[in-house]
Amino acid sequence: MCFLVLVAMPAKAGDFWQQQWTVPGQAESNNLIIRPIRESDKARFFHSYMTSQQWLYKKLGWAWPSEKSTLEQNSTMVDYHLEQAEQKTAFTYVVLDKSDNSIIGAVYMVPVASERQENSGISKSAYNAEVSWWLLESAVDNNLHNDLFALLTRWLGESWPWRQVMFPVSENNATALQLLESSKARYIGRNLDTREKYFSYAISRK
Repeated sequence: MCFLVLVAMPAKAGDFWQQQWTVPGQAESNNLIIRPIRESDKARFFHSYMTSQQWLYKKLGWAWPSEKSTLEQNSTMVDYHLEQAEQKTAFTYVVLDKSDNSIIGAVYMVPVASERQENSGISKSAYNAEVSWWLLESAVDNNLHNDLFALLTRWLGESWPWRQVMFPVSENNATALQLLESSKARYIGRNLDTREKYFSYAISRK
């Protein structure tokens, strides 16, 4: 079930969050559920991404997850995500496989980084948020990246108050790049130092 956002004031480019907005709860498709990360997810979350540690490290370009990552570091990271959600400064969601309720990925909604304009000429005020995600190698092998992107973009249109978001993607992440390049997202630039490409996505309202 998708929870609709009650919007007191319309979104304008540059707004990440307004006090009057309601944070969406979860989204669901035939195969997947996207829901907020919970404290009780800590151990499962850690063991999930560590099963694809080397693959994710190469694909994402985030210098994460490290082969030296620990449960303690993971706990601190999840606590930080929970604090961000409580303060409405960023939102982290886990992706669940409905067949066995396992955590197979995550979605991150964060404000546009200020260095985007300085490093890549991308105006921070033109976008409401940056949206990024990861999926386990096994989930990508099962073509669940197609399901996730379809669910995510539908959810953005149905339940989030934003008008325009940006997808930052590593040049090493061929799966995500293929999804974006074949979607209505528009390529807007790259960062040669970080080897990231950026895509603009206008959110359609029904």
